[in-house]
Amino acid sequence: MAQAKKINPDGGNLYERANDMFVKVTAEDTSGAYEICEERCPAGFASRPHMHVQNHETFFVIEGSATFLMGDNDTYEGKPGDLFHIPPGVPHQMIAGDDGVRVLMVYSPGETEAMFKDMTALTPEQRADFETGREVAARHNTVWVENFRE
Repeated sequence: MAQAKKINPDGGNLYERANDMFVKVTAEDTSGAYEICEERCPAGFASRPHMHVQNHETFFVIEGSATFLMGDNDTYEGKPGDLFHIPPGVPHQMIAGDDGVRVLMVYSPGETEAMFKDMTALTPEQRADFETGREVAARHNTVWVENFRE
């Protein structure tokens, strides 16, 4: 049975790459129903354009700003208090603003931490290689999207 817990501001399972991802509530905590993560991105950080095969992803902007590209045509400027929900199959990308961005994210079902773990285990050279990253992402029901919005 899952236990109640408190997570400090810098607590959780930390995955450090070009951004910092703190998994605050794990899939184990929720019997796989969801995960809650805090992502801290420096100015200009851009996630790889991607979509999730079966996961819903929700972003809540805590501080800073970011541009959210969702689907073929939707572009939104996110500021503190804004929430973005992305259902499975919708390509998307987040690009951190001039002061970076800090977002709270919910993944449902909760199976994304395993991808963060596998991506973090790659060397910087492997992470920079599109094909290597795409293969890792695919093992975790995530599809990297080539030529997104080109």
